[in-house]
Amino acid sequence: MSPAESSLSTSLPRPQGAPLRIAFAGAGRWLATCAPPPGRTPDWTVAWFNLRPLAGESGASTDDLAAFAPQVTVLFDPAALAPESLAALPGVTLGVLVGDLPDAAGAASISRLHRLVSFRGELTGAPVASTALWRAVPPPVSDLMFRPTAEVAAVSRTPLAMSIGRSTEHREAMLTPAKHHHELLHLIDGIYGQELIELMGEFDVAVHVPAEPGTGFGSQIPLHLAAGQLLLSGDLAPAHGLERNIDYLQIDSPEGIVWVLERLRRFPDMHRKIRIRGRLKAEQYRASFLFARLAHDLLADVRAFGADVPVA
Repeated sequence: MSPAESSLSTSLPRPQGAPLRIAFAGAGRWLATCAPPPGRTPDWTVAWFNLRPLAGESGASTDDLAAFAPQVTVLFDPAALAPESLAALPGVTLGVLVGDLPDAAGAASISRLHRLVSFRGELTGAPVASTALWRAVPPPVSDLMFRPTAEVAAVSRTPLAMSIGRSTEHREAMLTPAKHHHELLHLIDGIYGQELIELMGEFDVAVHVPAEPGTGFGSQIPLHLAAGQLLLSGDLAPAHGLERNIDYLQIDSPEGIVWVLERLRRFPDMHRKIRIRGRLKAEQYRASFLFARLAHDLLADVRAFGADVPVA
C-alpha cells in the first residue's frame, strides 16, 4: 500500500456516533434533481455546492467544499469541471457520469477521482484513462421531488400530459402526432428545483422518449414516477426493476402514444393502479436511499482496495 493510500485509509473512520459528512457538488440542476436534500440526520450531514452556477444563481468554490470538511465528496458530471478543481476536492471522491464517457482529455482528469459510477449499465467496467468505471446506478431522484403517495389522486378531467428532453429527430417523430391530437407539453430543458416540482404537479401523464432509439433508461423516468405521474415509455433496457404494464405503460410508436392519450381522455382514471405502483416503485431511486448505500460501499471499497482501481 502506498503512503497516500495508508493515509487515506486511516482518515476514513469517523467519531463514534457522529454523522458522516457528505458534499454533493456540480451544476445546480443535478443537485436539485438527483442529490439528497441538505441537512443533518442521525446518519449523515449533507451539503450542496453549486460549482457551475447559471446567471442569477449563487455559486460555490472548492474552498467552500474544503471548509465543510466532508469525508465523501460526490461530484455530478465531473468532466465538466476544470482539472485543477478536481484535484482540490476534499475527502474520498465519487464521480457520477451523467452521459457518455468523456474524451481522452476529460478521462485523464476524472481518473484521479477515487471511484467513478455511471447512469448507464453497459459502461460498467469501461476504461477511463488509468482507471475504470466502478459500477452503474439508476438515476437517483432527490427526496424533494417526491409527491406523497396519498396525493396521487383520482383524475376526473382530461389528464394533462408532458414529456421532458431536448429536441431530437427521434423525439420529434415520436411526439409530433400526439402534440397535434392532444395537449402534450414538451419541456426541452432549463427548469429544475421548485419550479420543476410545481410544474410536474400539474401534469398527470408523462411520455418518455429517449434521445435516440434504443438508448434505454433515461434520467427522466424515475423523476416522473416520483412525481406520481402515469408513465408511458418504450421498452426499458436495463429496466432497473420496473415491470412494463405494471409500473408503467409500454408504448412503441407515435400511434401508440396517441391511442393511449385518447383512451385517457375518455376514461381519465383507467390506469390509476399503474400510477400508484410506479410511485411506490420510485422509492428504490430515492437519492437518500441510493447514496447512503453508495457512500457505505465506497468507503468500504477504498479501505479494502486502496484509492486506485486499475484498468483490468
